[in-house]
Amino acid sequence: MESTVVGPFLLLDAFTGVVFILLGWVLYKYPPKEINSLYGYRTSKSMKSQEAWDFAQQYSGKLMVKTGAFLLVVGVLGAYLIPISFIWEIFVAIFAFSIAILALFYFTESELDQIT
Repeated sequence: MESTVVGPFLLLDAFTGVVFILLGWVLYKYPPKEINSLYGYRTSKSMKSQEAWDFAQQYSGKLMVKTGAFLLVVGVLGAYLIPISFIWEIFVAIFAFSIAILALFYFTESELDQIT
């Protein structure tokens, strides 16, 4: 087993988790006031109305913080407690990251379905 100081778990999951926590907090606390194509949770459902837009920013911001916490935990635990090869570390890190992103979109879009 190779021992690296900074591997895929830390680079992909833990670092991305910290970024998600920070960006999710910003999105929740300072959501964009008007529908735009530059900043915020931007999907066709979230941009249908101002009500959907406002809801999506708040909901996805909170969920992004939770998703970031999940990635941070997976990244740190994976990096220091799971003795697997470097290539498997890459696959597991990408899998965890993919699950987090898919969950973020799935749950936000599902909630938007109920208000649009």
